[in-house]
Amino acid sequence: MIAADPTSPRPLDAIAAPTVICLGPGGVGKTSMSAAIGVALASEGKRVVVLTIDPARRLADAMGLADGLDNEPRRVDGDWPGELWATMLDAEATFADVIRRHAPDAAAAERILTNRLFANLTTSLSGTGEYMASERLFTLSNDPRFDVVVVDTPPSRHAFDFLDSPGRLTRFVDHPLYRTVLAPRRGVFRAISAASQLFVRTVSRVVGADLLGEVVDFFALFDGMDAGFRDRAATVDAHLAGSSTAYVIVASARHQAVEEARWIADNLTRRARSVDLLVVNRVIPPEYGDPLDDAARDLPEAVLRNLDELGSQSREEHAIAADLAAATGASAACTIAQLDGPVGDLRGLGVLAERLRQADSSAS
Repeated sequence: MIAADPTSPRPLDAIAAPTVICLGPGGVGKTSMSAAIGVALASEGKRVVVLTIDPARRLADAMGLADGLDNEPRRVDGDWPGELWATMLDAEATFADVIRRHAPDAAAAERILTNRLFANLTTSLSGTGEYMASERLFTLSNDPRFDVVVVDTPPSRHAFDFLDSPGRLTRFVDHPLYRTVLAPRRGVFRAISAASQLFVRTVSRVVGADLLGEVVDFFALFDGMDAGFRDRAATVDAHLAGSSTAYVIVASARHQAVEEARWIADNLTRRARSVDLLVVNRVIPPEYGDPLDDAARDLPEAVLRNLDELGSQSREEHAIAADLAAATGASAACTIAQLDGPVGDLRGLGVLAERLRQADSSAS
């Protein structure tokens, strides 16, 4: 099992950063653990906002927010000295905020936001949602209302779409294709040659002159804004890669979850980032692996067999957790025992948070 080490930090101490990003495979309780980290930090006096990128209602339901979540953080009532807030990414609303920030004036921003192409880009352009998630994270991390932002990411591989999105946006706006085609005032629409006039007339007949005009107007309005996008994306990327961001991997002792956790750790390493905390969730408590005392040996044989099986499984799961801690190179690791039932409300989150606060931690 993962043995307690008095020289290693508590699990919460290992992730003492303004931004905490929770990664992990599906089905291991990652959303519940993200929320529990928020509750645990609020219990220690921090002002915490939990951001979920997953559109499911699990986080809202667990926090007792009957009206659900949206882009604006909502405060969660609870008995803790700090504050707990929760929010769910709205990519379109975040994109609109980005446009307003970078547009040269309010009129230009309104023209972009009312353009038909804008609505299409927010839903169909590959990578837009992931970049808006990182943008929203960065905005919340600079919000004076909060000390810590905890991010519940999509399962496994999709999480890296989110982590890599600032770099992809920077490469996109620097790409020669963008510079020659998508930046109209600097590109093909700047000098209308005979060939380009023929192109415009042809496209106008196919899509309609009004729609073509909107497309041209849309990209014309973006002229000069790309530098702002590039600089912001670089800043967000530096934030995600720096010491102000801690990474948590949530896993279980199941084979597939273990393999996914190792894959996540390997990919963090390739991006020059490390695992600050490994949480192996839903394990059988270690006491089941302890030898039975004399009184317990008088129990019925069927009960003894069941206890013996639980003990063997507990020892196996804790051995797997220890091996995984070493394989991921986690700075700290802990196991969290299986709860009696699913985490579906604040009471359950409170139990999970307290187990996290009291968990033994070991350095790999």
